[in-house]
Amino acid sequence: MAISIAANRMPTLMAQLRDATAMVHEERELLAGRVSWLDYRLYLVRMYGFHAAVERALVASPLLATVVVDAGLRNHKTALLAADLVALGVQRRDLAQIPRMAFPGTLALPEALGWTYVVESATLGGKQLARHLARQLPAEIQSGSAYLGCYGDEAPERWRQLGVALEDFAAAERSGDRMVAAARDGFVQLRAWVRPGLQPRSSRIHA
Repeated sequence: MAISIAANRMPTLMAQLRDATAMVHEERELLAGRVSWLDYRLYLVRMYGFHAAVERALVASPLLATVVVDAGLRNHKTALLAADLVALGVQRRDLAQIPRMAFPGTLALPEALGWTYVVESATLGGKQLARHLARQLPAEIQSGSAYLGCYGDEAPERWRQLGVALEDFAAAERSGDRMVAAARDGFVQLRAWVRPGLQPRSSRIHA
């Protein structure tokens, strides 16, 4: 009996990344139900602490741009979050006091690529989350959602370009397993960093 080629085909790297992180990268549930503007601001504070730590390591990985050519343009989420927090009442001078997630200062290239997948995945669902929150927080989302609206209408194409870059690198360097492991670890750390501050929701924010 002939064996289907498709049945024997290995999953693409992006499929492996998606499957390996499916249980830990859903964020909308963290802001499900009734959401106050303080809940939203606390979410942005936690994401600021996450991105500030990870971006520093990604910027310090000079080889990253040899694979993801626009890595420098992608690593700007902290600035967008800062703008949103200031719009929601955080003093700019207080941004330096926001806790950062503990993170190593340097990453090898496969691990940097895995973490790039985490960062870009967290951004991808921003538009959907903004629509969800706009029903409860229209003023806040209108004035403070630069992070959620990152890339605008270009988001699907930026995601496609990242997928091509990761697939090509994995095929050439045979480092897909390391990228998948880093991405899985990244989502676990992101989840652990963001969730405690939002479930149960706190009525206060320290920023």
